Amino acid sequence: MIKKISFLFAGVLILASTAFAANQLSFSDVADNLNAAKKTDLYVKTYWQEITGQEVYWIGKVVNVKGGKGKADVFIADKDKPLYKGYNIVIETFDMEGAGKLEIGQTLKFKGVLSNYKAKRGNPVIVYLTQGEFN
Repeated sequence: MIKKISFLFAGVLILASTAFAANQLSFSDVADNLNAAKKTDLYVKTYWQEITGQEVYWIGKVVNVKGGKGKADVFIADKDKPLYKGYNIVIETFDMEGAGKLEIGQTLKFKGVLSNYKAKRGNPVIVYLTQGEFN
């Protein structure tokens, strides 16, 4: 009986970890679903309501860092999607020391919470993250 329970528990853990990996949002998916040129206004609004507040883990290249008043905005380019003034992701972070060490063109792995976006017809999608952390 103990072996059956152990196998069942292991199977549930495998299914749970697979489901978690499948639920991970990529920047490409988010940008495609917020694209005002390809999706209706209601679709974009509904999609954003479903994903806002979720934590994401992405990668991109540093375009610029602007700081002040205890926080920094890190501008990131994911070149697989159209850019706006060279970037399409903005991360707000309170790690001023870490942000101050970033260099233009540096590849950055980061995480953050989906907090806002800009998507207008004819313009690229820009996604804003808060609680940004990077390494």
